Amino acid sequence: MAEGREGTGTVAERPVELAYQLTVDDLAAAIRTRAKVTSAGRFRRRLLVYTLVVTAVGVLLSTLGDGRPDTPWYLYVALVASVAFMTAGPRLQARQFHRLSERQGDFRAVVDDMGICLTTAHSSASLDWHLYPRYAETPELFVLLSADKSAVGVGVLPKRGLSNPEDADRLRAIFGRHLVRADAAAASDVDGTPSRGRDVGRGAGSVGLLLLGLVLLFFAYAAVQKTVDPDAFPRLQHNNAPVSAIALILGVSAVARAWWVVRRMKVMRIVTAVLAAAVLLVGGAAVYRVGPMLHCWGSDRIARGPDGDYACYDF
Repeated sequence: MAEGREGTGTVAERPVELAYQLTVDDLAAAIRTRAKVTSAGRFRRRLLVYTLVVTAVGVLLSTLGDGRPDTPWYLYVALVASVAFMTAGPRLQARQFHRLSERQGDFRAVVDDMGICLTTAHSSASLDWHLYPRYAETPELFVLLSADKSAVGVGVLPKRGLSNPEDADRLRAIFGRHLVRADAAAASDVDGTPSRGRDVGRGAGSVGLLLLGLVLLFFAYAAVQKTVDPDAFPRLQHNNAPVSAIALILGVSAVARAWWVVRRMKVMRIVTAVLAAAVLLVGGAAVYRVGPMLHCWGSDRIARGPDGDYACYDF
């Protein structure tokens, strides 16, 4: 790397220096940033969200009917585990990486147009820009990413390590000359293929969310069918109104998210809005059914009287 600098024949800009120790918070923030700006990370996050939603729907379905006390316990365990994994996963990874970085002690990085010289108490390395062609920025960090789809290689440069706040602008300028911002790299390419792939993925995700919303809203509508029709089911019914209300909230949230995903795609935004309006008609019918029952929220049984009012019973 030193030879490369001598052979350039140009006067390089003054290097930017950083001195810091990596913390668990730094590494956790870098892992979260990588998940946001890489296609593989976004796919994993969406898969986890869909898994969580499907598990939640399974828990809702299992609470209906006479077999409610026999709800499989593993559904609740799966739901709690999914939430815990989504929230704690990056930090658990960060703790593992921190054990290694902690052994290195203090870090000192020198960044210029040739690359990065990284020195610790026990090692030193020279990193050319081709090793980290992408970067992302957070309020506290500059995160360097390797070129592979999953960005296995990650470099973390905390801004607190700068001796002068103005050095952040100089460091940003160096990155701008040699690297590509990760969000821009994901959105564009010479032939536009990644952009088209992203749009197709968003369109498919929007349709999937609309279908999920339709299922949830229809479930909310059907969950109280026995209570609404006492002539066909002439006995006290389990009070499914709370479950139905939760399904309504989840269904409307899925429809709203479907529109949000494609809000910047003109044609798909219009199509999604039309489909969402049709799906929400089912939700409106469910609200019309469930609304009068909600005063029995904490009751175990419910029955509809001849006058159309609902009576609440506790056993």
